[in-house]
Amino acid sequence: MIRFTLMQSRVSLLAGAIALGVVAVVLATTGPHLAHVYDAFESSCKVARDCSTALNPVLSSDKALQSALPFIVAVVPVLVGLFFGAPLIARELETGASRLAWTQSVTRKRWLAVKLGLVGIAAVAIGGLLTWIANWWASPLDTLNQNRFGVVSFSLHGIAPIGYAAFAFALGAAAGVLLRRTVPAMAITLAGFAAARVAVTYWVRPNLASPARESLPLSVGSGPGFLYGGSQGTMNFNAYVQSGVPIPGVGQVVLTAPQVNIPNGWV
Repeated sequence: MIRFTLMQSRVSLLAGAIALGVVAVVLATTGPHLAHVYDAFESSCKVARDCSTALNPVLSSDKALQSALPFIVAVVPVLVGLFFGAPLIARELETGASRLAWTQSVTRKRWLAVKLGLVGIAAVAIGGLLTWIANWWASPLDTLNQNRFGVVSFSLHGIAPIGYAAFAFALGAAAGVLLRRTVPAMAITLAGFAAARVAVTYWVRPNLASPARESLPLSVGSGPGFLYGGSQGTMNFNAYVQSGVPIPGVGQVVLTAPQVNIPNGWV
């Protein structure tokens, strides 16, 4: 049963493994150079004592990969739902193969459990390995851009992409069972995943914890990014900033002041 399940999904699994291997080779080849550029700059700027003002050249290294990698990590969960989850059951129901596969000595529950467990774990593992190597490659960049709770950054680090991949797979499999057609199930999976991502990002995450308020002093030289912390600001790095407005000593919001740049938009 396990062997037959792997044979049914061999095309998707093989394509995923090849794509993962290609990305892994590229990142493993360029990652050490990126780390060397970062470490060399840190050593030299500490000697010159200008680390707070000098621009780290790692930001301009491998620009093509820096632009493409976030897109690749973000799109992998969608591909898991489309090509692993949606066709898993829908293809058997659509072609009529379920009449043979589900009438053997193995019960339907066991057959379904093996298919969901085996293919689901393999698909999520591919997404997890890609996330791990991508986070390793981008670690020098993450050290400079310490805004892990931003809309884009949060979805690319840690277990978040793995959770997205598992959700997309489950959504695709459920859509396939209900619709019994592969292409409509893929369309529903894409639309449902996008809607869920938007809802969780903008409506659920901001309400998971009670917000804290903090007042930061503005001084000469405080630029629009003072809310991130650093040499001018006092807020801790990696804070999930929801809003920021300039307030004078009397405590009123200055509506006519220039807008302040914060991680999640303009306020």
